Amino acid sequence: MLPLYPDTFLLKTHVHTRTLGLRPFVELEPTDHPLAVEQREAITMDRVREIAEALLHPEEMQ
Repeated sequence: MLPLYPDTFLLKTHVHTRTLGLRPFVELEPTDHPLAVEQREAITMDRVREIAEALLHPEEMQ
């Protein structure tokens, strides 16, 4: 589960391994799910702030 995104549990992904010491790259299958759209099309700094606020201050999101 990811805050601010609906129903992420069964999203299909492709995991791309990389050089030792680098994290794998997780690519979501292209769908209309908001997380997949944001990964594919990029997000604004305002959206980054919104996500950060939700993670840092979850009690304010209720």
